[in-house]
Amino acid sequence: MSYTLDLQKIADELDFDLEDVEMLLEVFLEGANDSMNELKSAIEVNDFESMYKLAHAIKGSAANLTLKEISSIALEIEQNARNKEIFDYQKSYKKLEELLSAIED
Repeated sequence: MSYTLDLQKIADELDFDLEDVEMLLEVFLEGANDSMNELKSAIEVNDFESMYKLAHAIKGSAANLTLKEISSIALEIEQNARNKEIFDYQKSYKKLEELLSAIED
């Protein structure tokens, strides 16, 4: 999967220096990877409350960095988990996982 970030565009949108965006992205990825591990476990046991909280955190952090696609998928998980809906959480999790790993590459 190709997910290319224009770090300069993000820096311009946020009115930050490029170095600040790189640092924030690194911090985001560390936190997101931790949350993703917990989210995977929550999905496996249908822990809707944890899925909701973890997806909410990922969504917010991604939105703060203008990572709209990641934020949007996390929002899907968040809304469905909040409502305890039957939903393909694994599929959305996989999409998130692919997008996050594409950023790290």
